[in-house]
Formats: sequence, structure tokens, C-alpha cells
Amino acid sequence: MSANKKVSNGVKVRELAGSRRVFEIEVPQEAIIEKYGEVYSEIQKAAEIPGFRVGKAPRYLIETHYKDKAKEEVQKRLIADHVIRAVKDSGLNTIGSPIISDVMFESEKPLTFKAEVNVKPDVKLKSYKGLKAKKQKVNVSTEEVDKVVEELQERNAQLKDVEGRSAKVGDWCLCDAEVVIEGKPAEKNEGVWFPLNSKSTKREFLDQLIGSSPGDTKVVKTTLPINYPRKEQAGKEAQFLVTVNQIKERILPHIDDEFAKDLGGFKSLLELRGHIREELTKIKEQDARFQMEDDLINQLIKSTNFEAPTLMVDSEMGRLLKDARARLLYMGYKKEDIESQEPKMSEKLREEATKKVKGFFILEKVAEMEGIKVTEEEVCKRIELLASRSKRSVEDENAKVEEV
Repeated sequence: MSANKKVSNGVKVRELAGSRRVFEIEVPQEAIIEKYGEVYSEIQKAAEIPGFRVGKAPRYLIETHYKDKAKEEVQKRLIADHVIRAVKDSGLNTIGSPIISDVMFESEKPLTFKAEVNVKPDVKLKSYKGLKAKKQKVNVSTEEVDKVVEELQERNAQLKDVEGRSAKVGDWCLCDAEVVIEGKPAEKNEGVWFPLNSKSTKREFLDQLIGSSPGDTKVVKTTLPINYPRKEQAGKEAQFLVTVNQIKERILPHIDDEFAKDLGGFKSLLELRGHIREELTKIKEQDARFQMEDDLINQLIKSTNFEAPTLMVDSEMGRLLKDARARLLYMGYKKEDIESQEPKMSEKLREEATKKVKGFFILEKVAEMEGIKVTEEEVCKRIELLASRSKRSVEDENAKVEEV
């Protein structure tokens, strides 16, 4: 942390770690009085005070009725004006919005406050030409194509009513489930689907539902998990009264030419498999190119010494953490378990976020040195590519770019 440096009358700046600067600003009485005059004049034009037409109430009544509102508006405008002026006078190239703190605004005294800003780092690149990175060879196996075809088959399965037999492994049971704890009904859910496979349904339920028929009520004894949504019931012994309403079996379509035609746009299974191979090749080619780019950027990061702006690192880390949460929830992890692991996740994600931010400024510097200019159309295409790579929406990725 450096000592205060005078920028102009009433403005000092101090350097902080992480490409940050903090301005200490004092606004004199003359500027405050002038701003009050401006604000009260605006309020007076639209003020509605009993006994007076709109805009005709005397100034002293305006000051009496709108004192607090005027003070709030004056403070807001003075802070905005003087932060802009301070940044301009300092010659700093700032990014993002300032963080305002320590505001002191008392009658007949100067307005004082602090404004913390992030500044664009001064990137001094060493030689970046001649760097080498190996591009991975791309190969799509028959097994990978088979896997996609099987996923399409699973996705296009149909549920059909079961007749003349009881439920078996692979079926789906539509049930009503009532939870009983310590002999008292605690919760009831109607229309719950139980897929009869060990991947989706707990063993205690499978043991009871396999062999059941519509109209049967099964008693499932289990211990509620520690992270059960209702904390007062977590860890307790419970009985589930499960009433079977319907049993359905999943009918998988045959993988043949008709299957390919039903998906639309394909004349045969061979053509479908060829299309899948092409798409997988494109994805792998794109990933290989991204990996090569990442390797080159990592080499530049290691050879270039500068601090990544804290504001951008925090923002990027927040995005990465949000994405990680969403992925883990989708994979079936409990919200409480994810939250307990967030401190560890944040530590790792901060490193990744710092790398991403540094990479951005390094590439910007390379573009500047090479005289590379990017059109709006190219930016839009790149945003779409980044969104597909990071599994975020184009809007999220665009917001990230605009923030810079």
C-alpha cells in the first residue's frame, strides 16, 4: 500500500493491492450550496404543496418539505460528479464501477468520502512470437457414436401401460406417497414417479415396489438423511406409505432406418451415424483448438508479471461458482452438501478466475501490438462460441464482455 498522493484540490489517491486505487475526496461548501440550489429548483417545478399550484410554492416551503429528499439527491450527484472528475484528473484508466465508502455529509461541513476503483493493469509482454503448443489429434471411435445413438434411443422411449403383470425392474410406477414419523403423518405427495432401477431409486423402495400392482399400498421403512429438507425431521426413522396408481413400461424404439427417419432429416441409420460422427469430430476439433489456445495463454501468463484487477477476478469467480453449483445440482448433489464445500471450491475457482482475467488482458495487449481490430460481427460469433463452450447462455457471456 502506497502513501496518499495529491491529485487536485480536495482529492488524494492511494494505491492498493490487486490493481486498485482509493480516492479520498472532499467537496467544498461552495459546490454543495450550488448543487442544493440546482436540486431545489428542480423539485420546486414539480412540487405539490396544499394551497399552491404545482411549481408555485415558495422556496422556504420546498426546503422544509423536501429537506431529506434534497440532501439524498445532492449527495448522490456530488459523489458521481467528483468521482468522475477525480478519475479524469488522475489520468487513471479505470474499469467497472467505483465502491463508495466512509461518506460524511453534515450541515455546514464539506462532504467527504472514499471511492475505490479498479484500474486497467499495465501489461508488459515479453516476446510472444515463436511460442509452441501441440494440438491433440482428433479421433471419434465407433463406441462414441454408439453411445450417442443409444442416448437418442433412450430419449425417444415411450411409456406404455402395463397389463396382466406386476411391476418389474425397468418399469415406472406412478404413486402417492405419505411420510409417517413417530406415528404421525408428516407429509404427503401425490403423483410421484418412481423409476424401478437402482440408479434412480433407493433400494428400500425398489424392494417393495418390484412385484407390486395398481392399488397396492406398500410400507417402506427408512432413515431420513441428515440433509433432509425439513431439518426437524432429518435423521429420524420414517415410514413411507406408498400407494401404486399406475405401472408403465419403457418401450425403446428399434435402432434401424425407421428410427433414423423418425428423428427427422435422415434417410437411413448409416446417414444418422455419419452425421453424429461429423458433429463429434467438430466438437473435438473445437476442444483441441481451445486446449492449444489455453496452453499458449498459460505460457504468456507465466512469463508476464502483473496483478489482475480484484473486481474482475471476484466477478469471474462468482460466475464460475454459479456454474459449478448448477452442474452439481444437476448431477444430484444436495444443496446443503454443495454449500458446505463452497469454501474449498472458491479457493480453486479464484485461481481459475485470476488466470482467465490475466489471459484477457494479455490477449488484448497482443491485439494492440499487432494492430488487430475486431468487428462487431466477429465479437458476436466469439460470444456464441464461448457460451457453447462454457455451457452459459449467450446473454450471460455477453454481459461478461460488456462488464469489461
